[in-house]
Amino acid sequence: EGVAGGERRAGERGRRKRMYTPLGVVSGSMTLRDASSQSYAMLEDMEGENPHHEGFNFRHALSELAAYSAENPDFAAGVGIWMMVGFTLLIAGLILFLFSEIKAVLVCRDQDFRKSLVDAGYMSPSAAGIADLEMRESRSMIPRPYLSVGGMMIIYLGLSCVLYPICDILDIIDLPAVPCILLITVGSFFASFCIITFWLAVVWSCTRPWAALAFLIISLSGNLLLPTGSPILVVIWMIVAFGGGYFYFKYIPEQYALNGDERPAWVQDVGDYTISLDPGEWGDAASVSYQNTVDDVMRGMPSEATGLL
Repeated sequence: EGVAGGERRAGERGRRKRMYTPLGVVSGSMTLRDASSQSYAMLEDMEGENPHHEGFNFRHALSELAAYSAENPDFAAGVGIWMMVGFTLLIAGLILFLFSEIKAVLVCRDQDFRKSLVDAGYMSPSAAGIADLEMRESRSMIPRPYLSVGGMMIIYLGLSCVLYPICDILDIIDLPAVPCILLITVGSFFASFCIITFWLAVVWSCTRPWAALAFLIISLSGNLLLPTGSPILVVIWMIVAFGGGYFYFKYIPEQYALNGDERPAWVQDVGDYTISLDPGEWGDAASVSYQNTVDDVMRGMPSEATGLL
């Protein structure tokens, strides 16, 4: 009887064990990890078959784009051409913009140095040659707005070319491409604005540090807030960038000028970017720019080579 009772208790324990043991552990051909892996793979297959299972499916969109590129080799070549043209324009516009701004910084530093000598009593404002020098400097700055603004426009055009293939990509992965042109236009403008203000901060940091700080705040805040895509954050950035820029660079200096007071050290500007609509002034700016370039090249060449020319 004792042996029979022990066999019954062992049988009951075996049944309870089989009852509470997972199926994947009992089966010799499938473990618990295999079962969970297969279940996860089935869910992924379901999402792949139905791209709208949970809205936009990045993996499915990427596979569609890869399949389209494999079937249409010209598509990848076209995207490459757009990006190559865009980056070429971006670099060319940046070089033109930096050339104009660095030249303006050098002229400004010379003027600041002469002013410091006059304030310290080491130079007279009416010293010989000062008036002619200031006239030449003023004339050399005539092309600056056209070169700087032209460089800005080329940068904007280059970024637009880089972003243009996004329209085709959105169409391939079955996303609405109706606002694509608007997205590229506005996005390229904001991106170029942040790039330009960043380089303005870098170039003018050694001469106009407060103005450079204002440019840096505009650029960094744009790089932080604009990629979020939140309309509220974009509006906040626009208020900071355009409203704050107008207040610092336009409103405050005008108020000090109207009151006849001297501007404090923290109120600084980086010059005027006004472009005239008079074609005669365009020609004057072009001729001055050409002459400035020739003079810079001649000054950089050895005296023996200059004599040969």
